[in-house]
Amino acid sequence: MEQEKWINSVINSTYGITKVMPDDLLFSKIENKIKEQNVVSNKWIWVAAASFAILFSLNFEVIFSESKKSNNDTEILASSICKSNQLY
Repeated sequence: MEQEKWINSVINSTYGITKVMPDDLLFSKIENKIKEQNVVSNKWIWVAAASFAILFSLNFEVIFSESKKSNNDTEILASSICKSNQLY
């Protein structure tokens, strides 16, 4: 019951509020700020995309070349250690 009274008093507190009128030049000020922002040229976007592509391909190549080397190294190591199947 008390909670409903409190909710109603909060809702009723907004009845006497008048709307605030914004400054007439506010919209033009906001538009000018948006126009002043720097725009990145397409040249730099392509440079960044090419850089990411090169880095991705280099990482891809390094990962797969390392996995091939490690498989061969482990096979050589395993064959050199274990000459027979005897456990003792």
